[in-house]
Amino acid sequence: NKYLELKKRRGGKKAVIAIARKLLTAIWHILSKNEVYSAKLYRKADKPPAARELTMTQAITFLRSKGFLILDEESGEVL
Repeated sequence: NKYLELKKRRGGKKAVIAIARKLLTAIWHILSKNEVYSAKLYRKADKPPAARELTMTQAITFLRSKGFLILDEESGEVL
């Protein structure tokens, strides 16, 4: 299911690489920590957070990193 979701958004080749990386990461953690595999841990990481909130400063920093100029409507100054 995860492969099909990724394939729609990223394409088949990138989806294969993403799934392979996910499997190798799980295998590495299992072998290095001598743990038993738990599918719950890996399914939990697939879900995005329920509520995504940013502070004004975080939002401005994010938009700047994407190349946007932020203007104050009242003063016309670049933030």
